[in-house]
Amino acid sequence: MDFTAIDFETATRRSDSACQLAAVRVRGGEIVDSACWLIRPRPFVFSPANIQIHGITPGMVREEPEFGELWPEIQSTLGDDCLIAHNASFDLGVLMACLESHDHPVPDMQYSCTRAIARRTWPQQPRFGLKPLSDWLGIRFRHHDALEDSIACAKIALAAAEDSGATSLETLESKLSLSRGSAGAWGKKGPTSRRASTRRKSSPRRSPSRAPEVAIAGSTMAGSAISNSTTRSASFATESSRPCGISDSGVDLQRLMIRADFIRPLEGRKVVFTGVLQKLQREEAEMLTSRCGGKCQSSVSRKTDLVVVGDPDSRTVQASRTMSVKEATARQLAAEGAPLKIMTEHEFLEMIIAM
Repeated sequence: MDFTAIDFETATRRSDSACQLAAVRVRGGEIVDSACWLIRPRPFVFSPANIQIHGITPGMVREEPEFGELWPEIQSTLGDDCLIAHNASFDLGVLMACLESHDHPVPDMQYSCTRAIARRTWPQQPRFGLKPLSDWLGIRFRHHDALEDSIACAKIALAAAEDSGATSLETLESKLSLSRGSAGAWGKKGPTSRRASTRRKSSPRRSPSRAPEVAIAGSTMAGSAISNSTTRSASFATESSRPCGISDSGVDLQRLMIRADFIRPLEGRKVVFTGVLQKLQREEAEMLTSRCGGKCQSSVSRKTDLVVVGDPDSRTVQASRTMSVKEATARQLAAEGAPLKIMTEHEFLEMIIAM
């Protein structure tokens, strides 16, 4: 996956009033570089409503260059990449309006939209805004900051590619029957899909109160991206009291796998599972641990970081023990001061989601 994700913030409702632009470059499915510019809009006018949205004030950009001065650097950064944005029509419209307002020719550009990509990748989702999608995928970011919005946009595109088994933007577009948008001096034409209407009809929305149970023993998701730490909101109003990916009926393993590839909350940790797990099969738990950056161990030692305890298995019951040998060893080591943690399966899943 190679592309550049962009995001604009504007000072007013005028399309040519850009006050911030960010660009995030993706190569080989990973975020490798980023740039962000504060821009003095022309005319130098700010709407209070826009300031309330993004927090950029006139004083923050008073001494910054105007778009026309910055364009050579911006153009060099964007290069010939396919540009991706969330609600791309808005961002391409701002880019073109700024170019025209500052007497720069509009170059030929290709672009795509993560809202359109998400609609075709996860048609069961009830909302496709940048914030709801990011919450659902476990992407933490500060909304309406151009750089963080660009990073979130890039991560959504990468998650869609992983979920679709696509290794390039072209392959993803082909799998989704999504045409690429184009723009130039003549105007712009956004991404379209021949199957957009039929797909939505044939894939009715799943009620958000019923999280799907997905058991993927051979998931094809791979790759990583940069994560940002800000306060996470619940994905759906009906799930506000429980963490993402866990419901009364089971675990949305697919969703946790996507999050694991981005966040890798167990990076470098050694994990031991013991007993009978209720939410996950043992092989699923071990695969999730690996995707989170952890390493599964078959026995407990002083090098172990986490011991996840399930219900007693048949060997423990037959031996008339109250806990498995692994759990007993872990508790003994913990009593001796070893820095390992012992937790239930549910606590383990909540920890992955909370990180």
